[in-house]
Amino acid sequence: MLTAFYEITKIDNNFKKIFDEFGLPENRAIRKNFKSIVKIIIGQQISTNVAKKIYKKLTQNNMLNEEILSRASIEELKHFGLSTQKSFYIKNLATLSLNKQLVISSLDKLSSEEVTDVLLPIKGIGQWTINNFKIFALQDVNAWPSADLALQESVKILLNLIKRPNQVEMEKLGKNWEPYRGAAALFLWHFYNKTKIKSSKS
Repeated sequence: MLTAFYEITKIDNNFKKIFDEFGLPENRAIRKNFKSIVKIIIGQQISTNVAKKIYKKLTQNNMLNEEILSRASIEELKHFGLSTQKSFYIKNLATLSLNKQLVISSLDKLSSEEVTDVLLPIKGIGQWTINNFKIFALQDVNAWPSADLALQESVKILLNLIKRPNQVEMEKLGKNWEPYRGAAALFLWHFYNKTKIKSSKS
């Protein structure tokens, strides 16, 4: 990913500006395992802070284990702050992993397209979750979570757009940054977080 960071600054000067002002994005790599996919599912469509609290509660109660989660009831999981849907998604993922119908540790041996083909049929795992897993766990330098709201907001600020680009517009923009869209996404999240910190201090 480090090489990709420097390559994206050559493709688009906007990333060079981010680098000059804020430096490289921090290392946010996560393990290629069951817990990492669970963590990303928890983070779907909720704030980062709320997601962190739910994940922390599950961790503290030793719940993040395939066998324990597959046996847990939906009601039990909802006590940790999970919705009914996410409780089902995580239970289902635990069962698939436990039964070796999904071998998460082998995903890094597949191509980016093959990873999508394996994960997409699983309930609760869409393109956003897959692309985040590709970036943070598999270090896929070209994964592009175009539906991510923080990413969209970052592009709006960076490019001085009147409104936040939608997913279709983000896909078009992303083509300018291939084959380093994953590096671009990390730079954009980095920029978004640093911009938020700056504006809160002003």
